[in-house]
Amino acid sequence: MTMTFTHRPILMSERGMVVSGHHQASEAGAAVLRQGGNAFDAAAAAAATLAVAVPHMNGLGGDAIALAYHAESDETFAINGSGRSPQAATVEAFHAMGNDHIDPLGPLAITVPGAPHAWNALLERFGSLSLGEALTPAITLAEQGVPIDTVMQTFLDGPMYRKLVGRAPELGDIYGVPGFRPLGERIRQTQLANTLRALANDGIATLYGGDVGRILCEDLRAAGSWLTLDDLSNHDSLIIPSLSVDLGQRRLHVAPPNSQGIALAALAGLWEADKRRRGPQNGFTVTDYLRLRSLAFAERDAVATDPSRSPLQTHFLDATVFDALLGAPATLDAESRAGGGDTSTLVVIDRWGNAVSWVQSLFEEFGSGVISPRTGIVMHNRLYLESLDDDPIHGLRPGLRPFHTLCPALLIGDGCDLAIATPGDHGQPQAIFQVIANLYERGFNLQQAIEAPRLRHDTGREVLIEDRAPAEWYAQIEAAGLTAKETGSWSRLMGGVNAIQRGPDGVLFGGADPRRACYAISA
Repeated sequence: MTMTFTHRPILMSERGMVVSGHHQASEAGAAVLRQGGNAFDAAAAAAATLAVAVPHMNGLGGDAIALAYHAESDETFAINGSGRSPQAATVEAFHAMGNDHIDPLGPLAITVPGAPHAWNALLERFGSLSLGEALTPAITLAEQGVPIDTVMQTFLDGPMYRKLVGRAPELGDIYGVPGFRPLGERIRQTQLANTLRALANDGIATLYGGDVGRILCEDLRAAGSWLTLDDLSNHDSLIIPSLSVDLGQRRLHVAPPNSQGIALAALAGLWEADKRRRGPQNGFTVTDYLRLRSLAFAERDAVATDPSRSPLQTHFLDATVFDALLGAPATLDAESRAGGGDTSTLVVIDRWGNAVSWVQSLFEEFGSGVISPRTGIVMHNRLYLESLDDDPIHGLRPGLRPFHTLCPALLIGDGCDLAIATPGDHGQPQAIFQVIANLYERGFNLQQAIEAPRLRHDTGREVLIEDRAPAEWYAQIEAAGLTAKETGSWSRLMGGVNAIQRGPDGVLFGGADPRRACYAISA
């Protein structure tokens, strides 16, 4: 299939670039690059601004998982900014309350929020800015107010926001009563601005064991949460080597468990193994892809859990293992508990070649729906992916990091050739892989690769597909014994890919997905 027209142009620059899920965050990061900051500084500033600009998708009460490529050392690291379950959150405690599952809404789905700690960890390890400097754009935006765009307008007038405010009226005190709101009307988050200023002035410890953390826990305890100040004090961000797998002439880097990055790595490794077995494939073959996706997700579901209990072994990413996996029976089942992919992402590459792929999330729209009125922090609901049983991978255990759908990715050759990320829960590795296949297998330019039709298969017999897809995709889906379910022409269920590609002469190409409010800005 040939594509020439794109809804958005490719942004090009030699001075650095930021692409994120909101133009205010992209501008905050690009401003840091213009002032001499590096990609890590820009990522922290953009991530904090995203937490203010898109408050129903991510925030200080959520988690972050990222990849950082350090050009000088030619090393790639994973930043695990996911929080652990409260020490009081045991299977027995849930059963004593009469619960046989964890409700996605409400205080019992709350875990330690890791995103702010991850911003600080990134800066301390790789950055040149202080936390206070990086938080300045976010503080200003929270105080002055975020102008409502069409994404926020639709959400505030939708059924989910009505449901959330019905359960937690405090949300409405800050974000307004449900209903139509005019474009450009500002949402001011005064309490959140005060919290950000406290972090800027007093350091990250004020949230993780200090005064802000104490106030947060008091508010959450009043709402019924088990989270304590000790849970916050014991939190840490992990900066560890990434996992990687050969993909053509490059290495695809992903985050280790508890991230589902292993699904993307397995999909890429299986794709390469299949090409070795059958010879070069021409284009994107849906039938083969669906089978490989099923195999990759089976591997994910077997190992994507807290690092301390994940059975993943390094040799899993060897080519010989992928060759053997090709013969395994494919399954239509996968972990199916997920929301609408309410996550925000950003990517950065600076003039020195440093790169970041950053993903942070409340998991679902306003997460648990629980807000701390005095801090303005809305808490995520990541714990609800854990089961109330003795399952060794997904069974709830206190003090462990739950399974995470956050899936940053970097493609490394002679330096970082591609930084890419997307929201979309189970669709994250699928969307990223399809864009990479469009880019390197089909010869599309970056924006064409992002805008090309996508499909998505999570679990069961239905395959989600955009109605712009070619007719042969439908035929191949049916040939695989599955059913195609159309999602419209430009479906947010297919994600919102942000990507930066480095050309052979060093020019950076920025691609932003029209399926969501993605925006690329150069330094």
